[in-house]
Amino acid sequence: MNERIKTTFWLIAYTFTAGLLITLFTVIEDFYRYLFSLLALYIGIRFFRRFETLGFRITFFVLSVVFFLIFSVFYSMIIFIRDTPEALTGA
Repeated sequence: MNERIKTTFWLIAYTFTAGLLITLFTVIEDFYRYLFSLLALYIGIRFFRRFETLGFRITFFVLSVVFFLIFSVFYSMIIFIRDTPEALTGA
């Protein structure tokens, strides 16, 4: 049971990091965006070396996309609130 929790933790940690890095890649418009792209690729390579089964790899890909979508929605919400404060006050 302990090994299963440890594996789940690592899976979520890798996918969270990859999703965050991909989100930063899409948000930032400077040259540094490519650094986030390379870091996400590096995280993916590290994960694929650590977990060699097909199920974990598919789960990694799916959860990374899910985290990317969640972070993108949160970022869009923050930008909307920052740019249109009158939408919150109802004025």
